[in-house]
Order: sequence, then C-alpha cells, then structure tokens
Amino acid sequence: MKSIRSIIYLLIVAVLTGSCVKLKEVPEGSLAPENFYKNQADFEAAVTGVYAPLYTGYQLFDSDPTMLLGGGADDAGFVLWDPEYAGYETLKVLPGFTTLFAVWNQFYSSINNANTLIRNIPNAQGISQVKLDEFEGQARFLRALSYFYVTRYWGKVPLITELNNSKPEEIGESPETDIYQLIIDDLKIAEEKLASGYPEKGKATKGAAKALLAKVYLTMSGWPLKDASYYSLARDKAKEVMDMNMYELMPDFANQWLVENKLTSKESIFTFFGSSKYSWAEGSHLHVSIRPAVEGGWSSEYTELDFFNKFPEGPRKNATFHTVFNDGSSWMDDVNKVPYFAKFRDAGAAAGQNTDVFSFDGDGASVMIRYADVLLIYAEAANMAEGSPSEQARDAINKVRLRAGLDPLPPGMSKEAFDKAVFDERGWEFTFEFGSRWFDLIRKEKLLEIKKPQYPYIDSHNMLLPKPSKELDLVKGLHQNDGY
Repeated sequence: MKSIRSIIYLLIVAVLTGSCVKLKEVPEGSLAPENFYKNQADFEAAVTGVYAPLYTGYQLFDSDPTMLLGGGADDAGFVLWDPEYAGYETLKVLPGFTTLFAVWNQFYSSINNANTLIRNIPNAQGISQVKLDEFEGQARFLRALSYFYVTRYWGKVPLITELNNSKPEEIGESPETDIYQLIIDDLKIAEEKLASGYPEKGKATKGAAKALLAKVYLTMSGWPLKDASYYSLARDKAKEVMDMNMYELMPDFANQWLVENKLTSKESIFTFFGSSKYSWAEGSHLHVSIRPAVEGGWSSEYTELDFFNKFPEGPRKNATFHTVFNDGSSWMDDVNKVPYFAKFRDAGAAAGQNTDVFSFDGDGASVMIRYADVLLIYAEAANMAEGSPSEQARDAINKVRLRAGLDPLPPGMSKEAFDKAVFDERGWEFTFEFGSRWFDLIRKEKLLEIKKPQYPYIDSHNMLLPKPSKELDLVKGLHQNDGY
C-alpha cells in the first residue's frame, strides 16, 4: 500500500536520484532501515527524504494540488473543462479523483519517512547531540505540517507514527482530537530541538515550529473542535514569535514574491525551496500553471471575479493579480475573462517555465509561513481570548493593512466587528496561498455563507473532502466522510 507503507529503501533511492541536493550515495542493497540509519550522511539523506515528497515534481507545494483541493473557496477559480478541476471548483468532489489520492499519498509518504527517521534516532553513531536534535526536529516539524493538512482536508484519518507503522493497513482512523494532539506534541519537541536558524535557508527552525503551533492552536479554536480555550494559546505562541525579533514585514508587498528576495526575506518564516535554473521541465510547475495561455502558460487557475472586484484597491491588489499580459492584452481580452495570479510569477532563470527540484537553498520557492500570518493570528486570537481588541491586537493587524495601502482600524471596535475585519484581512493578504482561504472558510464556518449563493446544493458535508477510494479499499476501519 504505497501511500502508507514505509518502504524506506525505495524512497531513499528516489531522493538520491531525483533531488538536486548533493547526498552520499549508498548501494541499493544496503538501504534497509537497519543498515541505513548510522552516520550523519545517512540522516542528512533521510531528512531530505522527509522534505522531498512535499515539494518535488508536480507534487503538493511545487505546483497547485493543495490549491486545487481548496478550490471550493472564493479566491481561486479553476478550469471547468477538466472534470477534476471542475469538481473541486463546484464542490462536487468524487472519491476517485486522481489529485485527491495524490495529495493523500504525498503527505503520507513524508509522514512515513519522518516516522522511520524518528524511530532510528537511537541507532545513530558518532553524531553530535546538536545534529541529532536537528534531524529529529526537522522530521517532527514536517510530520506535524503533513498531519495538519491531512486532518483539515479529511477529518478522521489514520494516525501512523514511529510506534505503530508496521501494519498501517490495520490502523483504521483516529478522531481529530488525537491527530491534533500528535501535531502539538511534535511541534513542541521541534520547538525545543530546532535552532533559530541554519545556513540552509530551507530548513525548519524554532521560529517556524512556534509559528505553525500558533496556527494550529488558532485552527483548534474553530471548526471542528471549536475549543475556545485555544485562542489564548494561539495568542501567546504568536507573541513568542513576535518577541524573537527575527522577523518583519517586507516594506513592499510585491517584493515578497521575487526570486531575488527569497533567501533574504525577513518575512518568510518557513519556505520550501527548489531550483529554477533549468528548462520548463525542471524549473517550477506553479509559475507556469498560473499563467494565461497567451503567455505560454496552462491557464489552470485564475481569480474568482467576484473576489477580485471586492478586493480593496492598493499596492497589495496590484501585486496579487495579473491583469495586463505580456502581449499588452488585458484579462478582459482573455478567453476566461478573469484576472490571473501574480504572486508566483517570478521563477528566476526559468521564468515562465515549470517544475521545482527540491533544494534547501534553491532560488525557486513556495513560502508557507509568513510573518504577516503571525501578526494576524495574534490579532484574531487576542481579540477572541480577551473579549475585545486591545491596542496590541489593533497594532498587529494595522501593520498588515498599512503595508497594503489601507487605513488602520480605529479604536473602539466591538469584538465581533474586529473579528470580521481580521477574517477579511486574512482573505486579502493570503489570496491563493496553498489553501489558506479554504481553511479559513472551514474553521470559521463561513463556507456555506460565502458559497451557497453560487452553489445552492452544498451543505455542511462539503466542509470535508471525500477520502480517496483507493485508501478505503486498502485500510481496514477507514470510513468515508458523510455525504460522499
């Protein structure tokens, strides 16, 4: 069962042959876990093996799959001539969709590699404690990130760890509370073991673990757990990131998306890096996926017109949407009559081409956690935990608004009005960013309010995706989500 069996030797072979990271080659016959996990080079290769399924060759954050699974949100639109794209766009997702299984498969591949690495930490020989902490911290951070996506998409899922992965097909599914507890435990360990920074910019850090944990706490405050006690935890963890004094907003929103700034941006807290110095087959899939056909792109996704029209004018809107094409025509001349994405257009030397090859220091990149997110997490969580917006909460959101060219929020707002303002601000700030809008609509229970006027047939079952039919056939005790 490819998606949740731990076939470590095949995965390491794939990493050694498919990644642009320079790794020590190991003879195929010695790649069994008991032979492989010994020295530092082995563990460095294994860490790359945890990263690679999340960002290599059309997969997950290298391209648009995570955007596609959140296609029922109101920011991004998808082509309707493709049955799968249309299914996500119109909230008619079927369990047999190829992308559905592919995303599940890639996340569990990373989870399985993390499990194997964590289980083999005691086998390490001649490796310093500092390096062992780094290896374990990286694995736990990425396992937490993967489970965070998996449970937000599918709810109850198999909870496979280093302790129970010998027969994953018999594990069944665990409730969301158990999934989130593992995520929290992993991030707390990662927070303790990871350093504040590494020479390789693409590695998870202490700040990344803190920021992701703040986001996890905020999510747990909303649907489906709806435990308001987590608002204070989200506020406090976000404040810890702010107090690190390591991160800040880039003065110009548009500069966040330029390749030349990807390695130096103080706004980026965690980023998947890849190489974009190659042909269209090796550069960056996302950059060509979002381009209109007139520019040689695939026109796979674009902007929901209603969302574009509601978006506040200013420099952030100009940097978010691509409205004038390379031939001088505008979005109104396009066959789809919609604007396209602007955020991910700069692909470096291979601009306009397609795939990122995973690298810790490559120039192509997908920014996963930004300091703007930490500020807005703090603003939302502080207001909800304290019952009204404090000066500190207003200051946090106003930093984001002022950069966007908007007026600051005034004092004296009610808790409810401020919460709506933060929700709206998150929509504008994180447009198109790997399902951000979808997850906000779900946790705030806004999906039906926002999308039912467009698609009257949707109901609460659409807040989760269907589990892939291939997994249902293979995993004992895995049940399909209601309504599918």
